[in-house]
Amino acid sequence: MPWDESNVSKLRELWDQGLPTAQIGKLLGFTKNAVVGKAHRIGLERRPSPIRRTAVKPDRKKARSPIIPKLNFEVAEVVKDEAKEKPIVHQNFQPVVKNLFTKNTKRGCEWPEGHPDESDFKFCGKERFEEKPYCIEHCAIAYVIPEKEESEKQQIVQRA
Repeated sequence: MPWDESNVSKLRELWDQGLPTAQIGKLLGFTKNAVVGKAHRIGLERRPSPIRRTAVKPDRKKARSPIIPKLNFEVAEVVKDEAKEKPIVHQNFQPVVKNLFTKNTKRGCEWPEGHPDESDFKFCGKERFEEKPYCIEHCAIAYVIPEKEESEKQQIVQRA
């Protein structure tokens, strides 16, 4: 159904009454989007968004700028408490830093044996080969060695 003069005049009246666009569309036989589009094209006054509660837009620059709190424990100060006449010393805060990468707990071979869903599932546990996660036998399975180094692979497996 095309827009004609009678529909446009009804649209103007209903728009001025403040009816929702979906309701105007039902009364005129158009979709909500068709009503909004026609109102925009004929220059009807914009309506406030039903989603936005405030008419003032928030300042985006203020919303993005982080607020860094001033911490009292960063600077060592000596403050005298006048009531007690004892100096109060504020100490610098020194967090304990644990370095997880330099831990010397060397685990065994991590080659899985069995299925993780089974009760007898475990890891190989033998001594690791160099810096690899597996023992020498499982390294031979896990890492593909080029053909020219095949003889070296046999020597490594025979050493173990």
